[in-house]
Amino acid sequence: MTDTSKEQPKATTTIDEDIENLSHEDLLEITSSSIKRLIASDPLFSDLPVDVTPEEVLAQIAVIQGQSITVTVLRYSESPLSVVIPQQKTTVLDLKKSIKRHFTLKQQRQRSKTKISWKYVWKTYWLQNIANGKILKNDGELVSNYGIVNR
Repeated sequence: MTDTSKEQPKATTTIDEDIENLSHEDLLEITSSSIKRLIASDPLFSDLPVDVTPEEVLAQIAVIQGQSITVTVLRYSESPLSVVIPQQKTTVLDLKKSIKRHFTLKQQRQRSKTKISWKYVWKTYWLQNIANGKILKNDGELVSNYGIVNR
């Protein structure tokens, strides 16, 4: 008896096998580009930066759901900072921490290595509600007591 069957060609790989063969860097790139494409196509998230962090996405969702507000911090001869804070029970200290976190992220994106003494900043410059002129002095006070509202 002779074997007349020909050797079967190897089956094509499945998507799961293809994914298993990708390097970590390839998977990161695919994930990153997919997230960027999804965010850019959504009108609610399109104003987020290209290298958005999960924290920024969650903050934007909280704003959309009415759980958080966006506070615009105006600075002398500098671009304004839009900082997201919870709408309820946010203190002046929480606002300061949000400003610091936002500014630090902005510096990282610009690859700036400038060191900032936040203790010096808060002692030298006061946060002020320009709508009513109130200076935010007490770190434990609620921002709502100073008339801070969305935008």
